[in-house]
This record gives sequence, C-alpha cells and structure tokens, in this order.
Amino acid sequence: MDDLTLLRGLRDDVAEPGAERLAPAFAKLETAMNAAAPMTTDRPPRRRHPIRWAAAGLSVAAAAAAATVVGGVLAPPHPEAASAAAIVLRQAATEALADPDPVAGPGQYLKLETRYLVGKDEGTAKTEQDRVRTTDLYVPANLDDEWVQIFHGGGLGTTVRRGAAGAYPDFNGPTQAEQLREILAIPTGSGAETLAFFDAQYQGGSTSRDEDNWKRITDVLGAYPLPALLRARLFEALALVPGTTSTPGVANLDGRIGVAIGRSEPNRGDSRREIIVDQDTGQLIGAREMPQGEAGPQHVSAISTTVVETVP
Repeated sequence: MDDLTLLRGLRDDVAEPGAERLAPAFAKLETAMNAAAPMTTDRPPRRRHPIRWAAAGLSVAAAAAAATVVGGVLAPPHPEAASAAAIVLRQAATEALADPDPVAGPGQYLKLETRYLVGKDEGTAKTEQDRVRTTDLYVPANLDDEWVQIFHGGGLGTTVRRGAAGAYPDFNGPTQAEQLREILAIPTGSGAETLAFFDAQYQGGSTSRDEDNWKRITDVLGAYPLPALLRARLFEALALVPGTTSTPGVANLDGRIGVAIGRSEPNRGDSRREIIVDQDTGQLIGAREMPQGEAGPQHVSAISTTVVETVP
C-alpha cells in the first residue's frame, strides 16, 4: 500500500476548468449517454437485481472514448460513440449510489482486505493456496486515531504497522489520513468533472495520457474504502477514458463473480488492467491484470470492505 502516495502527484496548484466553462460539455455529455443507454420504463421500488451486461461484447470501435480533452475542457462525444462499457459503468455507478455502504461508527473501523498471489519464487509457499497474501488496512472512524496495516500469508511472514492518522514509523510523506482526505476532496459533481480533475494533473506518466488517467483512477478506487458518491463518479470517469471495455462473468481471486472493466494499452503490447465490480451492488471486489495481453498470464486479486469493532 506504500504506493498510495500517488496522491502526492495530484498537484494542488493546477487550476481546474470553472463550472461555467464546463457546463455546456457536461450537458451534451449527459444527453449523449442518455441517448446511448437502453430505454427503461417505470418500475416498482428498487430491489437488488443483476445489472444487464448484454452490451458488453460490442466491438473495439464501439468501445471508443466517450469524451476527449481539448484545451483543458472535455469535448462531448457524438451520441453514437457512447460505448457499451460506458453504459455498463454508468449502471454500476447507479447501483453504488442505491446500495448502502458499510459505515464505521465511533470507535469502529472500516477494514479493507486485499488478497493476491505472490510470485512462485517469492517466500516459502509451495502451493497456490499457500501463495495467497493478504493486506488488511484498518481505517478508524476518526481518521486521526490509530490506523493498523497488516501484511500476512504467502510464505512471507507477517508485518504489522500502527500509527496515529496512519503515520507509521517507517512511513515517509503524507500520512494515510492526509492521503484519504485528499481523495475525499476529489470533485464529484459529475463523472466528467471527476475525469477533468485527474486529467488536469497529467505530467507525462505512463505510455499515454489515457493509460495514466486509467491507472490513477483505478489506484484511488483500490486504495481505501470510499463513499458511494465518490466511487460512482470514479466509475463514470472511467467510462470516459478511451478504449474502455467490459467482460461479464469474471471471478476474483476468491471466486466471486463480477464484471471486469478495463482497457488494453496498445503502446504496451496490449497489456490490460481491469477492475472487477459486483453487478448487484456496484462494489469493487477485485482487480485483474494481463501484462502480456488477454492471451497471456493473469494476475487476479480480491477486495472486500467490512466494519469491525476492534483491530488485532
């Protein structure tokens, strides 16, 4: 989790486009996405149901960007260009807003658990089951209280870090509380506004601007437990990144099924980076990376968030 310091790269001194300047683009973008979304009819009070992912198999051309950035302002797409993945992510955002998030009360913690496989040559584990390593991050309801981070499993022993506000003894730079507060300050007026915020911070990283935006947004999604509104806007922002596509029926490391949403980077041998979202709740449940493209090896993780009363 040390590379959560990615937030330090979000420069505070970069001016964001003003609301007046962005308003026409937001309006046209909303019209375009509404035109691309399937028609709906009135329905009874909401109940939990699978999201319809039928649009996920459209062509690469259909999955082209829903928006581009021109002169610091998002240029809205032509209505026909709204991608299937954009519709999927918009539905996921709706589910995220409709489903209540776990909330830590006074003295409680939000526990973010991330499970992943360590390399075959790392540690002492011999079987794939023994190679599962877990990172548990305990976020206190009062962010200035003690944070706890535990790394265990995978044949690599156990490491425990503790510190008020997430200022661990071996931790340099902003505390985790400071990083989380920066994340919670990301604009959430719309997905377009959220993407404009990230795009304004671009400093030439990755092999392309689109890859860099995708990576920084998905890094934020997996870094901490996030409130539903911010998570929804991050989903909507991803829908506007060129090359975004979706794959239904993908299992995370624990076997939980969701929809994988990602993009392949043509400037990096079509390597692919995805998030896995629960189609019933809009919760992030894992990630999948394919460094050599879809035909190569896959690295899958599992992510879950719960409320706990105590920490180890």
